[in-house]
Amino acid sequence: MSDPFEDEEGNVQTTFPAEIDDDHINRPGPVPSAPVVSTITHRQRVYHPNPPVSRPGGLNLLQRMEMDQYAPIRNSENIYFPFASRSEWELADWLSRGALSHKEIDTYLRLERNTLHPLSFKNAKDLRSRIESLPDVPRWRYQEIKVDNYQTKSPIMLYWRDGLEVVEYLFSNPVFTQCMDISPYKEFEGQERVYGEFMSADDAWRIQDELPDGHSFLGVIGTSDKTPLTIGTGNKEMHPLLLSLANIHAGVRMKATSHAFALAAYLPIPKFRNVSPAVQAVLSARIYHFAISIVVRNLIIANRDGKEMSDPLGNRRTMHTPLVCLTKRLNGVVEPFWAIWGDACPSRFLTPEALHQWHKFYFDHCVRWVTNIIGGEELDHRLAALQPRVGTRHWANGVSTLKQCTGREHRELEKLLPAVAAGALPDDVLCALRAITEFIFLAQGLFHYDETLHSLNEALREFHHYKSSILRAGGRLGKNGPLDHFQIPKLELAQHVSRSIRLMGAPYQWSSDITERCHITHVKMPYRLSNRRDYHVQCCRFLDRQEKQRLFRLFTTLKRSTSPLFFEMVNEARLLSIHFPETNWIPGVLSTEHHVGSVHSQKSIFNNPRSRVSATNARALLLTVRPHRPNLLLHDAMVCLRLDDLIPALGDFFSGRTYTARNGRRFSSPNCSLPFQAINIWEKFRIQQRSVQDVQAVAPTQTVQAAPPSEQLPFGRANTVLVSHESGDLMSADPESELRAILQPICHSAPPPLIYVEFFNFSNLHYYMVDNIRVVAPAPKIEMFVVQRRFRSNGRPLGDIIPLDNVRQVIQLIPKFGVKAPREMTCDNCLDVGREFYLNSFADKETFHAILSYQ
Repeated sequence: MSDPFEDEEGNVQTTFPAEIDDDHINRPGPVPSAPVVSTITHRQRVYHPNPPVSRPGGLNLLQRMEMDQYAPIRNSENIYFPFASRSEWELADWLSRGALSHKEIDTYLRLERNTLHPLSFKNAKDLRSRIESLPDVPRWRYQEIKVDNYQTKSPIMLYWRDGLEVVEYLFSNPVFTQCMDISPYKEFEGQERVYGEFMSADDAWRIQDELPDGHSFLGVIGTSDKTPLTIGTGNKEMHPLLLSLANIHAGVRMKATSHAFALAAYLPIPKFRNVSPAVQAVLSARIYHFAISIVVRNLIIANRDGKEMSDPLGNRRTMHTPLVCLTKRLNGVVEPFWAIWGDACPSRFLTPEALHQWHKFYFDHCVRWVTNIIGGEELDHRLAALQPRVGTRHWANGVSTLKQCTGREHRELEKLLPAVAAGALPDDVLCALRAITEFIFLAQGLFHYDETLHSLNEALREFHHYKSSILRAGGRLGKNGPLDHFQIPKLELAQHVSRSIRLMGAPYQWSSDITERCHITHVKMPYRLSNRRDYHVQCCRFLDRQEKQRLFRLFTTLKRSTSPLFFEMVNEARLLSIHFPETNWIPGVLSTEHHVGSVHSQKSIFNNPRSRVSATNARALLLTVRPHRPNLLLHDAMVCLRLDDLIPALGDFFSGRTYTARNGRRFSSPNCSLPFQAINIWEKFRIQQRSVQDVQAVAPTQTVQAAPPSEQLPFGRANTVLVSHESGDLMSADPESELRAILQPICHSAPPPLIYVEFFNFSNLHYYMVDNIRVVAPAPKIEMFVVQRRFRSNGRPLGDIIPLDNVRQVIQLIPKFGVKAPREMTCDNCLDVGREFYLNSFADKETFHAILSYQ
């Protein structure tokens, strides 16, 4: 049985310089050859003329498990060894993955049921010993670091794994087969360059230019940040170092379930005695870099010399390991750990980071500017008056008194603030706020073109042009009064985003959202399962067991089905499952298996046989099997929905007279004859669309409500959608007392589901002429379209019955509040009290890019 820890010889270090040979090898330039061209959907890829060469004879992660010391037993007798059977392994796996202590596991194993049906392991210690005997993962080590002439409160201990072993471990994982690029490429749409994944950017091409023929590289991503372990008391922290590969597709790498980030170390957090805070900071920074230099020593050598590794298919390749992205900690050191890591340069590997540089900046500054100018009470009332939507944050109590928010809440505020504050802000301040919001939304795109990079730079330029108006309006306030400058480091970094996109690819892939999640799974959860004493060691052991269990689950699933461990994945992505590689890889190998352990395939509405998929396959709609209000008589339905126009609207729809033929007028009477007497009513449906940015991916599912009045919702609630209609693309919405409905007549040959909608028109005030045709235009300053409700001659909202399939997209309407929002306006009646509304182009990224493409 192997121990997950290994003590290094000569583990006490007394000097800071790491003994790493920094000699560089002179490499011959690559031999020119014809570039390889590949067509991906409507884009074309040109691969680097120095293609990587693979050779047989390697072993991927699962194939190496066949070389384990117990492999003969698993191949001939019991594939679940050291456990007696499949059921025993599943029980052991569940016990070890849960939040059960040693004592609780022992108590469970002593139950009478387990004594009547004894297990091969007798107690928790035996169970964990067996799990630690499973096939190896990169081994943990520990090392003490000493600093001459300085005393610390406790020994400076580094718990670490060899960075090169971690990188090889990730690279050889067959789960990443179809979602990893080995060769850099340039992507084009027509003649325009497209920047997306790191391997499509200029820096990846430059790195490959400098490699010998047939070699390639694995771009190393490193991220580290302290995270607190205790809340309120204890003052305990840990400092994890996580590594990943830039070659893994960003959509996969950014999912926590992909396990694309591996923990490489728990870095020391030294506490020195009798030193000033400045000296403490400098010494801590030096130890930080020295500790990382120990972890990445072999990565630096592999980057210089190249290292033969096994790829996900089990082929051998010669790979180099340059540093391409790093977050945190560059100050206070003369010899940083990356100084001899090839040509690593902070101007390249310090990439834009969305979570802190953009989203936190927006909350700390933009929200504060608006609050200072229009007042916290006014802003809070406007936010509270917006219609709630499923899946989005509703600010019932406002934001003016909040001190801290989650990253998701920061993003939710970005979507609302420009439209909510319009009318109360001076025009120039509104321009500045809208411009910086537009910059953030543009920067988060999945793909960037020369045109979008120009738009991004123009948005930032526009913000800087108008930002002085924020000072004049009193938006910038400090502890001692008004501020007369914009010396904000995060704002300064914004000017480098366009350059970074060309060098490193789309910035969204460098966001620390995923690593913040890893702080929970790799730090806080293991700590809370420890006994709080010597917890670093316990955390390492816990994560070691977790990795072994995850791999053994995958291994036994394949072995049980007698499937080969060598399997080449198809290149075509499968909807959302491309972002959940294990759930995509398993069905490709096993036709009868769809998940391993607790990892299930991501459900897509497009794959549901009951879904109503559009003819263009662009969107899918799904109703529940059972209606929320089944078999209602027409009169009862009209009363339930408080919709006097329901029966006449159904009469016109089933009469065959189109909206255009009727000129929008109502011909049928409330007593008209219909071929049915009852209907089913739904209160919501779900919609999913293909991403506007990437047609191979689908956007998250959205829920659309059409709830009739009830005790919980006195006014009911229906969301706003974009629909296809004879009179053009109109918006439907929910008035205070006349609500939209989702229904289906009950008859022998029932038609498809229908919806009752009330229409909005684009405002006639904002338009421009193209070939004598009036084209609707967004309102100036805020650059959003303005809509207003349509009314009949009798003063009632104009509504009609249309097929559910005509729904195109979920939208958000925000009332034009004016200088001061009406006090009687609430989240229940905002769409009735308001007369004009902004079509919120920042409602979500898909809406933003859809409207951007229209403009």
